[in-house]
Amino acid sequence: MKRVAGIGNKIVAAMILLITVTAIFIPSIDFTEKLQDYLVHILFFLLVSGLIGLIISNKIILFTSFGCAAALALFLKNASNTELKNPKAHHQDKLTVVHINLSSITDVETVVKNINESSVDLISFQEYTPDWANIIPKIAGEKYPFKHEEVRIDIYGKAVFSKYPIRNLKIIEFADIPNIAIEIVKNNLNFKIFSTYMTPALEKQSKSIAKNQFEKLEKFIKSETGGLIVLGEFNQVYWSHDIISFRNRTGLLNSRKNVDISTLKMPYDHIFYAPYFECSRFEELNDSLANHIGCKASFQVKTNKIRENKY
Repeated sequence: MKRVAGIGNKIVAAMILLITVTAIFIPSIDFTEKLQDYLVHILFFLLVSGLIGLIISNKIILFTSFGCAAALALFLKNASNTELKNPKAHHQDKLTVVHINLSSITDVETVVKNINESSVDLISFQEYTPDWANIIPKIAGEKYPFKHEEVRIDIYGKAVFSKYPIRNLKIIEFADIPNIAIEIVKNNLNFKIFSTYMTPALEKQSKSIAKNQFEKLEKFIKSETGGLIVLGEFNQVYWSHDIISFRNRTGLLNSRKNVDISTLKMPYDHIFYAPYFECSRFEELNDSLANHIGCKASFQVKTNKIRENKY
């Protein structure tokens, strides 16, 4: 019986190890792609499994579970914002940006609340349809006098509302999907914003389209200098291999430090930023029913970059 139990323990340990290794190192297997959204939950499962191994004095399960949990935790942490504490605020102004997916909105008051938030400087809207185009400008009113709208009846409509003048507006299309690139100047500090939408990589064709979009976005980012903030719907978790590769090639940093494991639905909207900035705050946005609708982040220019960033 002990021999059978020992073999069973080794099989379980081998499965745990196999799942962890393939999820971290092998991105091209469909099996691991389906697990991507749930890596945080798998990490929690590994910790519980390790504790069970400790309680029942099963060294194989104990060491395998905790070892895999440690490897997975390092992988997830490296994919997130690696700063252990928020940077110290300096006397220079910060920029606070918000991204909202209007398809997730069930109550207009949620939009009103975020627009009326005094600390917000710029809001990016996705799925900006004609219905919303009749509502949001009236709500924004004089608070956001500067805007650009790409009104569409499909999911690709987009708009940007800003409290500061919009300069150097560019509309860059990826597979007939508009992406908005702008610059704003707040108190002599220059901020470049890129609002994007990536095709969900669900099957072979959509994966090819998404890959092409990432390549075009990468090319655009590398052509830009100075501070850049990229926000929008990436339709993948931030620890997906596509996004990690994209960030490694562009040098962009992640503003999000963690995710809520109480829900199985992980956020697909992200805010990335160039190393010219420091992210002083990040916040998930939810409606009154706790449905995820977007995200919000505040940035300040690094002290040693302020002089070269000024106009």
